[in-house]
Amino acid sequence: MNIGASLLLGIVQGLTEFLPVSSSGHLVLGRELLPDEALQSPGVLFEIVVHLGTLAAALIYLRREVLGLLGSLAGTGGATPEGRDAVRAGRRLVGLLLVASIPAAVVGVAFQDQIHRAFSGMGFAAGGLVLTGAVLLAFQRPPAKTDPDATRTRAFPLLPRGLADALWIGIAQAAAIFPGVSRSGLTIVAGRQRGVSPADAARFSFLLSAPAIAGATLLEGASALGSGALAEAGAVVALELTVGFLTAFIAGTFALRWVFDWLARERFHQFGWYCLSVGGIGIGLSSA
Repeated sequence: MNIGASLLLGIVQGLTEFLPVSSSGHLVLGRELLPDEALQSPGVLFEIVVHLGTLAAALIYLRREVLGLLGSLAGTGGATPEGRDAVRAGRRLVGLLLVASIPAAVVGVAFQDQIHRAFSGMGFAAGGLVLTGAVLLAFQRPPAKTDPDATRTRAFPLLPRGLADALWIGIAQAAAIFPGVSRSGLTIVAGRQRGVSPADAARFSFLLSAPAIAGATLLEGASALGSGALAEAGAVVALELTVGFLTAFIAGTFALRWVFDWLARERFHQFGWYCLSVGGIGIGLSSA
């Protein structure tokens, strides 16, 4: 690897992690389409570092929500009735995030072999991109207007209304384990279809992504330790790791801002045309 490759891979990771275009789908298609010399593995250590960059981007961008959740778990700010309401709301949100994380964990364990096979060829990833595009375009508007005066505690306005909402969003995240299916795209659409406002659906989606990214990074690191891959990754110099982390962090921060901006302008669904185009090209090439 070199600095240029570190820069490019960090940018791609940061953008595709949060934009509804599927980072896994782009990874699979890239492996099939680009020449072998362009795809020399940067090493497990580099992949872990760029994922940590996107995780840091999500945590810092949503720092108020993250600090509020940590405060609610610690029980701070509960001296007044308003503070106690905020603590209860924060703990409820933690519970909903845990519930929403269950489907992906179940699917990841139950269909481990099928998931690995799905990453081995272009066809499945291309089909996943087509599915993502179709969902973004078909469900670009929620079925009904969100009631701003709903009974949800406004200390955490991003709360889904109950366990059914959280499970529905979690099922959408579970589908995104397969390549080509966008995690952010499907979870935001799922939240909107359950009556959550666009911005709140995005916040819940990205808070939900934090344990998913962290868990995947830990599993990847543990697997690499067991196989000795991290020792082989020592050839990746500190400068390349730093460049990868910083570019993934910066690109991820911009991607987060763009998502909220496009949701506010009701342009989020336009990514569907991109996914349909790339997925259609991938299907054509895989069947050629």
